[in-house]
Amino acid sequence: MNRFGFLIHPLGMRDITRHLPNVAGKRPSLVKKVLEWTPAYHASHITGVTSAYDGSQIEGDFYTVPLFPQQIVGLERKFVLDRILEACRLAEKDGAQIVGLGGYTSVVGSAGQQVANAMDIAITSGNSYTVATAIEGATKACQLLDLEVASSTAAVVGATGSIGGVCAKILARSGVGKLILLGRSDQRLAKVAEEIHALSPGVDLEISTDIASGVHRANLVVTCTSSGGDILQPSIFQTGSVICDVAVPHDVCREVAQLRPDVLVIEGGVCVAPGENPRFNFDFGFPEGVCLACMAETMILTLEGRFEDFSIGRGLQIEKVEEISRLAKKHGFKLAGFRAFDEPITPERIEQVRTLSQERLKNARSFPV
Repeated sequence: MNRFGFLIHPLGMRDITRHLPNVAGKRPSLVKKVLEWTPAYHASHITGVTSAYDGSQIEGDFYTVPLFPQQIVGLERKFVLDRILEACRLAEKDGAQIVGLGGYTSVVGSAGQQVANAMDIAITSGNSYTVATAIEGATKACQLLDLEVASSTAAVVGATGSIGGVCAKILARSGVGKLILLGRSDQRLAKVAEEIHALSPGVDLEISTDIASGVHRANLVVTCTSSGGDILQPSIFQTGSVICDVAVPHDVCREVAQLRPDVLVIEGGVCVAPGENPRFNFDFGFPEGVCLACMAETMILTLEGRFEDFSIGRGLQIEKVEEISRLAKKHGFKLAGFRAFDEPITPERIEQVRTLSQERLKNARSFPV
């Protein structure tokens, strides 16, 4: 039976206390120091993932790299890389033929390239399927709100990253009315814009480092930064907009759920694994059988027997996004129902957004930037 491993890490104190309730109330600085001393460890065993194509089953395991996102990006590079390799070697020892780099473990070492170079087994970040599901989910959400993608203004926050860059290229190719690339570096944004113009010469394209202004002028937003969460505040969104948040931790702050009933926020890259009873045996905030697309990509490649480095390095390829999407459909992976802020999005919620959007647009009212 083919076997995989997948690396996870806590996103914040909520994740720590979910699994270790006795940590509640402890100083975050103390918890961080304890995490630095804690070695990587096996978290759970995964069973029941079954291909819809040929009925084959796979097994896998989660391995925890016990560091917060801020530690992964802020601590000394070699220390973090060694911890990730420690977890990968645990997976290899347990028989994994491929390991997926979840969360911030995928940004270390030239976007996973150094990890792949150091390991004998295959490595993937899962980013290709993350892109595929994000675009598919955002498109479906627009349809539910009667928003025509072809006439929309789309903004990609984090457009200079590997996920954001290829999301922008796919949106440009799909024929959006206008595309705004948002990031922190004019130079890097200009490079992405040049690549997009080469692929889609006719696209109406703008680059900007003013994220709030760019998001406010868009009615379709895909956000996928590695900024550590909560960078997009309630006041910046345009009435009636769809926001697909692919970032982990999420870029959209939780207050949007209460303060902006006129916008639709969806978590990008959430899907359902195939099989009668797939079990991850680990509480990461989703119902059993529902997983992130980065996890799913690792499983898809395992079902396919494609034990090769797949989504690795800073430059994702549209061809790989299309290929992993095709393989996902072959084996029975599909988008989960829309979710946001740890809750499913009901049809009633979608109708509420549509109604409020139409009312506010009709009255020419909007929230100020």
